[in-house]
Amino acid sequence: MSGGGEAIRGCVLLVGAGGIAAPAALALAAAGVRELRVADDDQVELTNLHRQILFDDDDVGRPKLDAFAEALRRRFPGLRVDRRYGRFAPSAAAGLMPGVSVVVDATDNFASRFLIADVCRLTRTPVVHAAAIRWRATVMAVAGEGAPCYRCLFEDLPTGDAPDCATAGVAGPVCGVAGAIAADRALAILAGDASIFGRIATYDGLTDTLRSVPVSARPACDLCGARAAIATIDASRYVVACAAESGSPTHVEGDRESGSPTHVEGNRESGSPSPVEVEKDRESGSSTHLKTGEQDHG
Repeated sequence: MSGGGEAIRGCVLLVGAGGIAAPAALALAAAGVRELRVADDDQVELTNLHRQILFDDDDVGRPKLDAFAEALRRRFPGLRVDRRYGRFAPSAAAGLMPGVSVVVDATDNFASRFLIADVCRLTRTPVVHAAAIRWRATVMAVAGEGAPCYRCLFEDLPTGDAPDCATAGVAGPVCGVAGAIAADRALAILAGDASIFGRIATYDGLTDTLRSVPVSARPACDLCGARAAIATIDASRYVVACAAESGSPTHVEGDRESGSPTHVEGNRESGSPSPVEVEKDRESGSSTHLKTGEQDHG
C-alpha cells in the first residue's frame, strides 16, 4: 500500500506505539497522512501481540518504535515516521510538540493522560484521547482551547489503584475500534471539522454498541475554565508516572492567536481518558454520570 489519494498536510503525534496506536497509524497513513511522530519507551512483548497488530513473533524483545516504524514503512513507503524514544514526560514535551498539528493520546496511565491534556491545552494543540479496556473503548477529541477538555471530565489523577490491561485484560478488536475512531477524529481535525469536539464516543464490544454523548465544559476547570490555574507543567502534578523527575515547573508557551505550538522550556529528562462509563439520561440524551474506576490501555 502506498497510502490513499492526495496527501494530507500536518504532523500527527502518536503518544504510545501499542494496541491503539497501531490501527490508528494504519488508518491515518491509508487516508493520506504523510508524517507521523511516535513516542514510546517500551519493548514488544509476546503477551501483547493479540492487540498490537503491527508486530509479530520476530519482533518480541525489540523496541516498539523500531518495529512500529518498519512495519508502517513496508506498507506505506512514502510515510515519514519520526521516532522519539522515551515517554511523554514533562521535560520531554520541549522536543515533542513543535510542528505537531494534532496529538493522538494512546498511553496506558492516568498521569500521562493528564500531562498530555495539560501540554496540549497550554500549546493550543488539539488532542484525541483514546482508551480501551476489557470490552470497552472510549475516544474524546479536544480542541486546542479545550472547553470541554479532559479535566472537565476528570478533575485530577485518581487516588488508589486502578485496573489496567495487565490486571483487567482487553479484547484485541476493541483496541482496533478505539484506534479507528481516534484516527477518524484526528483526520477530522486536520480537515478543519470542529463538529467532533464536545462529544465522547464509547464502544461496548459485548453489545456491539457505539454511542456519541455530548460533554459540557466545566466552568471551574483548572485547565480551560475562566479562572484556569494550570499555567505551567510541574512534574510533581503527575507523580504516578513522573516521580523520578524533579525541579522547577516547566513553562509551556503557545501562540494564543494562531493556536500553533511555539516552544516548551524545561529540563530534557525523560514519562489514559480511562474508559469512561457514561450513563446518560435516556430521555434527554445528556451526560449525567461519569465513572472513572478503570485504567486505559495504549
